[in-house]
Amino acid sequence: MPNDVIVVVDIDAKPKGVETLDILLLSTEGKKDMKTYRDLSVINTDYPGKKVAKMAEALFNQGKTTLATTLIRKVRIAGIEAPAGDDEKAKATALVAAVEGIREKDDDWYILLTDQTSPEVVEALAAWAEASEPTEAELGAGIEDHRKLYFGQTTKKEGNPSNARAIVMYVDEGKLEEWADAAYLGNVGPFYPQSVTWKFKRPQGISVPDLTSGERDALAEQYVNFLTVEYKREYVKNGSCLNGEFIDVQIGADYIAKTMRENLYDIFLENATIGYTDEGFAIVADGVYKALNRAVDLGIIARDPESQQGVYTVVVPKRSEATDEQARSRQMPDIAWEALLEGAVHSVKVKGVLRATLSA
Repeated sequence: MPNDVIVVVDIDAKPKGVETLDILLLSTEGKKDMKTYRDLSVINTDYPGKKVAKMAEALFNQGKTTLATTLIRKVRIAGIEAPAGDDEKAKATALVAAVEGIREKDDDWYILLTDQTSPEVVEALAAWAEASEPTEAELGAGIEDHRKLYFGQTTKKEGNPSNARAIVMYVDEGKLEEWADAAYLGNVGPFYPQSVTWKFKRPQGISVPDLTSGERDALAEQYVNFLTVEYKREYVKNGSCLNGEFIDVQIGADYIAKTMRENLYDIFLENATIGYTDEGFAIVADGVYKALNRAVDLGIIARDPESQQGVYTVVVPKRSEATDEQARSRQMPDIAWEALLEGAVHSVKVKGVLRATLSA
């Protein structure tokens, strides 16, 4: 016989933490295990006089010029011995191998910066970052998706690589230890996951490079970012990855992939079973809709100006469309979706007529 009085007390779920970028700073001035830092003084204690401490300072100290309402205050740092090799290319290859060794132990980070700045290192890490995104075939074979972004800096004005997933700042010789790449990330990164353009931003503590008009054009054609001055206004051009894709687009696409994957895993883990039915397929598809709606709220996906709804389409398959083999192996047919990017204004031309009177 059941009790007459039943009391159940639930504790509200702890609010989710603020979403931030997972950043790894890699020092090549001595081996140290990876550690999470939230305080510059602790970083300076663990890495006294090291380049990585200056990188962290540039990353953290962006409060005077950032447009964000917060600052980056969390970073991982790992230390390795200086890469060995007979030439700079060999050293760059050794550095990539060391990064892969770190990934084998801990792959739960997204953005990489390092204190190595040679053109060979930039080229090698740009190629490494591009290769970090698995293909559909690799995903199907069981490779986990731990795609990366690389932020770097270069003094090279010509012949820079054109890889995706790499963001590079040009700096003059003698200015490398201003760590423009870290400053740039620290200035715009706090907006994450909100989508904002990375152009027109003003990283604190870095110098405007001494470039001719032709050199600026050449860097822009190579999609290398640099601090410029136009009509006494300093800002970064052009907010692009080395392949020409805008940084906010690349980060937004990665965010959608990450969020959608997390949503789908949560659905499978939180349901005792999901029927192989139209209703079951709809339950799974909810993870896709939630990720896309979140991307709309963050300004990654555009809104229709009239309905204010996200401009995307999702095609959820029906049970009748599944093959016998798919049903037997409990494999749901693919969910297909498309979305329109929000984008941003990067330039404008204004033309008009100045009259002495407004009368017709």
